[in-house]
Amino acid sequence: MSGGGDTEDARDTLAGDYVLGLLGEAAARDVERQAATDAPLAAAIAAWRIRLDPLADLAAPSAPSDGAWRRIEASLPAAPPFRAPRNLWRPLAMASLAAAACLAVFVWRGLPAAPPAPWARAVALLAAPGSVQAVVRVQALSDGTLTIVPLQKLALADGRRLGFWAWPRTEKAPVLLGMLPPDGGQVRYPFGVQDGTPVMVTSEPAEGAGKTPGPTLFLGLLAVTS
Repeated sequence: MSGGGDTEDARDTLAGDYVLGLLGEAAARDVERQAATDAPLAAAIAAWRIRLDPLADLAAPSAPSDGAWRRIEASLPAAPPFRAPRNLWRPLAMASLAAAACLAVFVWRGLPAAPPAPWARAVALLAAPGSVQAVVRVQALSDGTLTIVPLQKLALADGRRLGFWAWPRTEKAPVLLGMLPPDGGQVRYPFGVQDGTPVMVTSEPAEGAGKTPGPTLFLGLLAVTS
């Protein structure tokens, strides 16, 4: 004795075969007549159409002319009629549904957002003592670093290196942040960014800077921008 599940499976199979075009013309007409009075069958057909034919409403159907059909038929070699086996199309249809569902979930969730780029919190223009011409630009970034960019070529005496110092208000003396190559670079700034903080480039011995700054080459003050 068949259970309700068998009836539902048979109805779903019949609806799928109808939507996939696997039924002959007479059988398809029988299904259409049955669906007119069988609400569950009509609902199953509608469900298959929604799953397998989401683009059907994007363009109105347009039948080719008789002349176009004759040209198409004349260009094709004679071949025996082909009927796709049910065990081929149904797995393909279900696989297509699964792939579409995975793609929809991927698009809905989206890719992980990229971290925001660091922005400038303060800027300083450094000039030689007694000069107003900027030679070095310093930017304090939101990621806790200082970027030092020479605006012109920096000349150094033999055996000397560039030191970069800052004097935050919380410190009793200037703090060495790092040694710089002549084309500038980036150093960590483990202090709060405050308006008016002195920053300077100094000339240091080749073996490294001491506890106090060497001769000051360029000096400026941080100006907070954000």
